[in-house]
Amino acid sequence: MKICIDLTSLADNLSGIERYAACLALELIKHPENDYILLFKGDIHALFRPYIFNKNITYEIIEPCNKLLFNQIKLPLRIHRIKADWYLFMAFPVPVLSFKNNMVSTIHDICCWDCPETMNGMMKWYFRISHRIAINKCKAIMTISEFSKKRIHEKLNYPNERIWLIYCGIDQSEFQIQSNKTDSVREKYSLPEEYILSLSTLEPRKNLPLLIYAYQDLIKRGEQLPKLVLAGRKGWKMDEFLKSIEDSVKGNIIFTGFIDDEDLAAVYGNAKYFVYPSLYEGFGMPPLEAMACGTPVISSDAGSLEEVLGDGAMVFESQNIEQLKNRIMEIERLTFNNRKKIGILGKKQTELFSWSNEADKLMGNLFKYH
Repeated sequence: MKICIDLTSLADNLSGIERYAACLALELIKHPENDYILLFKGDIHALFRPYIFNKNITYEIIEPCNKLLFNQIKLPLRIHRIKADWYLFMAFPVPVLSFKNNMVSTIHDICCWDCPETMNGMMKWYFRISHRIAINKCKAIMTISEFSKKRIHEKLNYPNERIWLIYCGIDQSEFQIQSNKTDSVREKYSLPEEYILSLSTLEPRKNLPLLIYAYQDLIKRGEQLPKLVLAGRKGWKMDEFLKSIEDSVKGNIIFTGFIDDEDLAAVYGNAKYFVYPSLYEGFGMPPLEAMACGTPVISSDAGSLEEVLGDGAMVFESQNIEQLKNRIMEIERLTFNNRKKIGILGKKQTELFSWSNEADKLMGNLFKYH
């Protein structure tokens, strides 16, 4: 088979959606029985440069321009000239002007319908329109959890058998903690010896105000908690909220900004525990990554999180601040060895998710429906 894979979004960012596309593509191209055409914006992404001499891989480089113009004009024009058995769009939806018969688009979640208040108006309508277009013109839709599959079927009335469930994976080797990095990473991000961690884009959907208010209430009633580290880029609406944090608590909260990939294991692994209060998730990579490092996790039950985290995390009812405070105090009162046991359970849960296995599932679907 000849498979064309759109990887142009990797030039703009490498957050969860783009990483999903990159990791799956890297596993797919290990199947030597196929020919691959990989599309990049501007240059071949560094992750794929080791494969430039593979004879079954062709690289197509498209010159960058305005993002909307690129995604909706330049990209489909290039794809129009490519002859392939399959066209895979594993990050963002298929372009409006792409008209191939054998396209597969990815819908990670339908947040734009399920919790539109967490998105700005333009993005909400962009994804609603894009998803509607995708289900009308694609041979199949990929998604990343049973939760998202169910919601796509219910909301968009798309046939279940044409929704391919391809989970995210965990590369266990990336989350091995190197003790010799601990001091340098702690210095780089101004991390204290002991801290509670939450990592995500700092935006409404991640529901960080709930965590901050819970932490603030516990500090004010005299609980001796470690400092709270909020890691990740600031997103939509967060500056306005952060100004409202009480001065008495601000000194206990550390904002690290974006964490470089090579530092993630050390940042996760040296946290006392990880808290993820998200309002809605199609999958939920950060808590799974924390669990891969053996760090105990407290998570909301929103969206797919219970499905993905299983018995490996302590779960609280989404938006229930009292339950969140109780979970924090439960884990604070545990001995070191009992916290370690929770971390071991979590790490075992992450072994269910493998990029290699998910790529094999995807390849099986491509052969089945070819």
